[in-house]
Amino acid sequence: MKPKIHFFNPGHETAILQGSENYTPPANVQRMTRELSCLPVWYAEPEDFVLAEEITSPRFFSLLPKELRPFARLISRKEIEKQKDSLPEMQAAPWGLSPHSRSLFERLRKSGPLNLVVPEWKEAYTRLTSRQAAAECLDKIRELLPDMAVPVSPKFCQKVRDVEKYLILQNAPFVLKTPFSSSGRGLLWLPERKLTAKDRTWIEGALNKQGCVSIECALDKHQDFALEFYSDGNGNVRYEGLSLFGAGERGAYHGNVLGDPNYLESFFVENFGDRFRQLKEAVREAVRQIYGGIYTGYLGVDMLVYRRKTDGTFAIHPCIEVNLRYTMGMVALRISQKYLAPGARGDMRITYESKPGEAYEQHRFMKQAYPLTLKDGKIREGYMPLCPVTKETRYRAYILVF
Repeated sequence: MKPKIHFFNPGHETAILQGSENYTPPANVQRMTRELSCLPVWYAEPEDFVLAEEITSPRFFSLLPKELRPFARLISRKEIEKQKDSLPEMQAAPWGLSPHSRSLFERLRKSGPLNLVVPEWKEAYTRLTSRQAAAECLDKIRELLPDMAVPVSPKFCQKVRDVEKYLILQNAPFVLKTPFSSSGRGLLWLPERKLTAKDRTWIEGALNKQGCVSIECALDKHQDFALEFYSDGNGNVRYEGLSLFGAGERGAYHGNVLGDPNYLESFFVENFGDRFRQLKEAVREAVRQIYGGIYTGYLGVDMLVYRRKTDGTFAIHPCIEVNLRYTMGMVALRISQKYLAPGARGDMRITYESKPGEAYEQHRFMKQAYPLTLKDGKIREGYMPLCPVTKETRYRAYILVF
C-alpha cells in the first residue's frame, strides 16, 4: 500500500461550493490551516507524510515521549522539491477533497515532479457534500427503521416567504442552515415564530450565496455524537467507531471525548439497548446506499440525543449532517486507539484565543499543572499538545487525559 501525504484543509465545504481551483479561504481558515497543519500526524501511519506549509517547530514531535513514536513525517513544499528524487510513490490524502485541494496536489505533483496519485474529483461530490444529501440519508434511515420515531426532515426554502410559512405552521424554536456548511457554521437560530430585520438580512444573504436554506424545529439537545465510517467507493462501507463530541448552544465544535469503545458507547447501550445496534446498522446501510457507490474516503454522520417534549425521555436524531471528509471524531478515535492506556479517558480540544500570547500562556500552565505520564508506552494521564504552540499561536489542539 502506498504511503499517503496528508494535508489539513478545514472548511472545505465552502471550497466545494465555490467550485474553483483558485479558491482563497477566509483569513481565519488560513490561520487554522497553518497552525493546526500537524493534526493529521495523529491519524496517519508512521510511513506517511504530512504536508505543512510552514514547519514552525521542527523539533516538536522529537520532544514528545519516545514511546509514542514513530510518527508520520512532516514535510514542506521546499523539502519536497529538494528531496523529490528520494521520495516514494505516494497517495494524496487531503482532510477534505475539493477542486481546490485536488489542484494543490496536482501542482505539487507537476512541480516535483513527484510520483503522486491524486484522487479524482467527481461532480457528484458537490451534491453529496450538501445538506440535501444528508436529508436524503435521514429519509432512508426512516425507511429502514419504520418502527422508530425519526424526526421530520428539514425543509429547503428558496424564498424568505417560504421560511415564514414554515414558522407559522410549526412550533418554535427553529434552526436555519446553509446547505454547504458544517461544524456549527452557517447556522441561524430563531427563538420565535417571526423574523427580525437582522434575520431577514441573514436569510437573504444566504439565499444569494447558496440558493436555498434549510429550516427545521430545534430539539432539546442532550448530547452530540457521530458515527464514523470509511467508504471504498465500490459500495462497501465500514463502521470505524463512535465519536462523542461537545458543541456550544449555537452548534460550534468544542472538542471530543477520548476513551475505549465500550466507554464511549455505554450511555447508548444503557438507554437504548438493542435499538442502538439496529440504528447503527441502519445508518451504515443508508450511507452505503447514498454515498457508498460514489465516494471514496472517510465520513462522519453527526447525530443528536435529545429529550422529547412530550415526556422528557431520550430519543435520537440519526442524521443531523454528513461530513464527507476526515473529522475531528476520527482524530479522537485514532488517538484513543493508538496512544491511550487501557481505561484512560480524557478530552481532545480545539480552542481559539483572540489575544496574542494567550494560547501560549495557557499551554505553559497546562503543561506544568497536568504533567504527562505514561504506562507501558501509552498515555495514562496529563496534558499533551497535538500541534506546536508558539507565542503567535491562536488555534490550539491538545488532549487532557485523566
